Amino acid sequence: MKRFAFNERAVMAFCHDAIMLVLSWTITFLLLSSVWNENLKILPESLTLVLAVAIPVQAVISTLFGMYQGLWRYASLPDVQRIVASVVAGSVAVALTLMAGGWMDVLGFAHFFIQALLLITLMAGSRISYRSWKEWRLYGNSNENGTPVLVLGAGDAAVGLIKELSRSADWRVMGLLDDDPNKRHRLLHGARVLGSIEELPRIARSLKVKHAIIAMPSVTYPIRRRIVEVCNKARVIVLTVPKFNGISMSPSVPGKVVPPKIRRVAVEDLMKREPIVLDDAGLHDLITDKVIMVTGAGGSIGSELCRQIATYQPSMLVLFEQNEFAMYRIEQSLRDAFENLPIASVIGDIKNAKRVNQAMHQYSPSLVFHAAAYKHVPMMEESNAWEAVQNNVLGTLVVARAAIEYGVKKFVLISTDKAVNPTNVMGATKRLSEMLCQALQQTSNTRFEIVRFGNVLGSAGSVIPRFQEQIDHGGPVTVTHPDMVRYFMSIPEAAQLVLQAGTMGLGGEVFVLDMGEPVKIVDLAYDMIRLSEPTDGEIKIVYTGLRPGEKLFEELLAHDEQTRPTPHPKLRIAKAREVDASFVEPVSTWLYQDRIPDDSDVRRELKRWVPEYVAQVRPRLKSINGSGEKKSA
Repeated sequence: MKRFAFNERAVMAFCHDAIMLVLSWTITFLLLSSVWNENLKILPESLTLVLAVAIPVQAVISTLFGMYQGLWRYASLPDVQRIVASVVAGSVAVALTLMAGGWMDVLGFAHFFIQALLLITLMAGSRISYRSWKEWRLYGNSNENGTPVLVLGAGDAAVGLIKELSRSADWRVMGLLDDDPNKRHRLLHGARVLGSIEELPRIARSLKVKHAIIAMPSVTYPIRRRIVEVCNKARVIVLTVPKFNGISMSPSVPGKVVPPKIRRVAVEDLMKREPIVLDDAGLHDLITDKVIMVTGAGGSIGSELCRQIATYQPSMLVLFEQNEFAMYRIEQSLRDAFENLPIASVIGDIKNAKRVNQAMHQYSPSLVFHAAAYKHVPMMEESNAWEAVQNNVLGTLVVARAAIEYGVKKFVLISTDKAVNPTNVMGATKRLSEMLCQALQQTSNTRFEIVRFGNVLGSAGSVIPRFQEQIDHGGPVTVTHPDMVRYFMSIPEAAQLVLQAGTMGLGGEVFVLDMGEPVKIVDLAYDMIRLSEPTDGEIKIVYTGLRPGEKLFEELLAHDEQTRPTPHPKLRIAKAREVDASFVEPVSTWLYQDRIPDDSDVRRELKRWVPEYVAQVRPRLKSINGSGEKKSA
């Protein structure tokens, strides 16, 4: 049942509608007076009778239809539909009431038909006129000085976007472009479809437009790439609206419209990725009302895991992070977004067993996501090999043993594709961490799961921030090798699949994420250059040769591993080589030695524990010219 909350505005709206009702019946009686003098004599009496019935009946009907619950400044089609329904229902009710009282002598069908049309016109017209006047007062011609922009696409999303932009002083829509010839020269919310997307260079030049916004949310991957290429050819900055859900309101200023969050097209928008569908019920069973701990909570993957875990309402989220500033950022971000979420911020080193045990004992997590690790391959390869071993392997062992001791039900290790047939210290340490978890699984009730995936776009160690910095400085963009290939996934995608894997494991599995198609690094660089703001000079790509520990191709499975499917299409389980429980003690002894071995000793010992580890022999480019092409040796 509807709540009737009459306030000052509702009373004013009611009075307005009552006046419109009187006016509509008065005009109707005058229009239908066939013999003016005769009807003029009976007009006051008949009109008074009809109005005495119509005003209270229509008032009740309008209230039941919710006519006085909305705001006129936001009047729209649903409000007009509500007016039509209430007026028609009111006319029928008035007619039945008059008929029951025997007062229908002077009225016919024409009276009710004309009066209903007049009342609908007056009520709807008043509301729409008020909205137009209010918007003119608020926005007026505020976007006349905005940045000229073309909208690419002429569908529903484009219409909604134009409505939003019309309320913003930042943008001025000059027209739309669409490949559908049937839409050519049509007007959409005041903006004309000027031509096809291929005509963008000519139209942008004639209108002096430097920005274009893609308003095609369901456009396919090849079309997205073509649009970017056309914009690049036209030297136009291509923008997009990530999510368009109509009018958004400011939470701090009631009634203020927030302009759409327009952003530059990012490189991940050009990658062929299918949307990920998660098992929400399984994730709620895993996370909701439970204490969850994330190590490396301030890192790229760790922080995104925290955000996504928070949406499933754990009873507490324990953040474990060594970097004070990284901890501050993720803690503040979570507190802003999830005000009622209990958060424990634990500053500590995962190699410090006393600190890790203290946190486990104090908060008793039921699930631990171990994301803390050193991941930068060249940096760990030379001069820091033992630190990579200590942080990645010893840190994993410390957290895993604490999880066993304090009854953690599930331990999820975030691993990497570089652990497969590793050719660098970082990859070998991650594979050794996997093996320790597999060994610990043999003698513990804690379920250990390993999730292995490739590079994530935009992470701290990703090439993307480096490329963007070089592009911002006008180039050149440095690529190590023209044939280098990597798997890429966005940070949210990776975090979602890590959580999904957490719902499936029974203990000891190595989950492999579907990373999609491998991407050539040089193609990634070209995409980022295309997406950059046009400059006077061409940004060049140069090749620098492989860095220490790098290989041209990454693998997600070792040669002796096979996979089997899971219920989720983007997750598979690798049948990795089994590791005996006795493996833990000798590795532990090596990790806790007193001296700091040099890099060659570390590599030799890693080869002992991880037989598939083979140091990479780096191919070198003889020389490079300014265009990024190799000269002949």
